[in-house]
Amino acid sequence: MIPTAQQRNGRPAGLLARTAGCVGAAVLVCFLIAASLVVWFFSHMQQVQRSRDRDAHAAVIAAAEQLRIRLLDANSDGTLAGQEIDVALNHKPSIRSLRREKTRTILVVWIADSGWAQCYSYTALPTGAVSSAPLKVCPPSSTLIRPGP
Repeated sequence: MIPTAQQRNGRPAGLLARTAGCVGAAVLVCFLIAASLVVWFFSHMQQVQRSRDRDAHAAVIAAAEQLRIRLLDANSDGTLAGQEIDVALNHKPSIRSLRREKTRTILVVWIADSGWAQCYSYTALPTGAVSSAPLKVCPPSSTLIRPGP
């Protein structure tokens, strides 16, 4: 009878094969864990960015409503003067346009917060009412007008 390799060395011949299989499985598991961590990290960062965008958008909406309320208080006498607009805007130069007509005053204001910005149009009526509406496109800043009397 001829001795086999297992019998000659006194060790099982499949030990090397089993060790290589275990190392390969460990490498595969490590790779899958690393890939999972990368996927989790990018999806988490995307969630964080969406949350920040939602918060910034909500802050702009809230600021627009607060400005509408301040303009409503300023327009209580039916006349929205330049000084009243400046005070309502906290003296910030965010006016994009101001148009005075006999029956209304239309004010377009740029409102920004944490990377989110939007223009709002405010319409003040002689009755003391003030309405607001978000605009899809802001007028160019070259039309910037400081409120007059």
